[in-house]
Amino acid sequence: MGSDIESVEKRVFAWIDEHKDDIIKFCMDYIRYKSPTGKELEVQRDFIKPFFEKAMKFDEIDYFSVAPDAERPNVSGIWKGVGGGRNLLLSGHSDVVDVGPEALKRWTKDPWNPVIEDGKIYGRGANDMKGGNTAMIWATKALMDLGIQLKGDVLVSCVIGEELNQEKWGVIPATKRLQNKGINIPFCIVPEPTNNEIHILSAGTFDFSITIYGKEVHTSFKNFTQYPQRYGIPVGSEVGVDAIAIMIDLIQRLYKLEHQWNLRPGDEIFGGGGYPIPKDMQGVGANSINCTLLEGGTYIAAVPGYARLRGHVFYSPRFDPEKLMAEIKEVVNSLATTYDWLKEHPPEVKFKELFDWPYYEVPRDHPGVQTLVKVYEKV
Repeated sequence: MGSDIESVEKRVFAWIDEHKDDIIKFCMDYIRYKSPTGKELEVQRDFIKPFFEKAMKFDEIDYFSVAPDAERPNVSGIWKGVGGGRNLLLSGHSDVVDVGPEALKRWTKDPWNPVIEDGKIYGRGANDMKGGNTAMIWATKALMDLGIQLKGDVLVSCVIGEELNQEKWGVIPATKRLQNKGINIPFCIVPEPTNNEIHILSAGTFDFSITIYGKEVHTSFKNFTQYPQRYGIPVGSEVGVDAIAIMIDLIQRLYKLEHQWNLRPGDEIFGGGGYPIPKDMQGVGANSINCTLLEGGTYIAAVPGYARLRGHVFYSPRFDPEKLMAEIKEVVNSLATTYDWLKEHPPEVKFKELFDWPYYEVPRDHPGVQTLVKVYEKV
């Protein structure tokens, strides 16, 4: 049996070497399709689906869209095994983070026209995750073209909506449709960029928004927001309240809370979830409060009467997200001890408007994980 497997491996590796240029071209063509989240139609319809149909030997292709905002299809290929083996799902997303005007200024090359420099492909999505999708597609194609028959089914799925946590239109229905066909899926490999680590543990994540309402007054009266007059006017509610200044204070308090989170015991292998330990080099932060989007004010010549912060939280699998959200609320409520205005005008706090993704964990002794470790060491 061992010699048979080694013979197959040699044939596959040789095939990959022979088709190196084709694989690279596929990846670069893939990147050329602009597919930011919400605009995946062309890459799925005109690139992935035709390749599955014409260049691969799938027994069935599932092409469908359930997104309510536009036609945004998921594409899955089913390659049936001869029976008696376990099935494997390979799943990745075709959508990428968009390149806005400010981000584009920092690119030295056109992000949608990939180039090769120093042996690496540079372009939007090369790493996350059209490179990984290229690998899973061409690994399957290698087996197909070599006529290697597997016992279990191989399922290859390219989905939409991942970058904005739209799993309900992407990976979830794509996977459920396969299961509804009677296909058991005991193990899935997602070729996300992990610094070549096997991640068996992930962070959980949720988003938050905090809105502080102040009181607008003209810039000429701004001094009264800092040094209100004891006599005369304005006084009391007539004094302007700078919402952005309060928000700056809040952001500093949130970062102090983040620091406390990271002083608490976490998971033994969760720096990023890498395995086998202690080779976890990627270090995707264990507990993070990321204050990402800030807006405020309505008029350049007035004290800002509102400020809104949106942020993103990553948390360790050993933490309860409900308790973390409660702690964020406590920090927001603590502002009222410093700012009297907030006692009667409390900030608005919302959670999970965009992201609500619980962590996952696969046991280290799972047969799929142990097989991956052996293959990784060999490759």
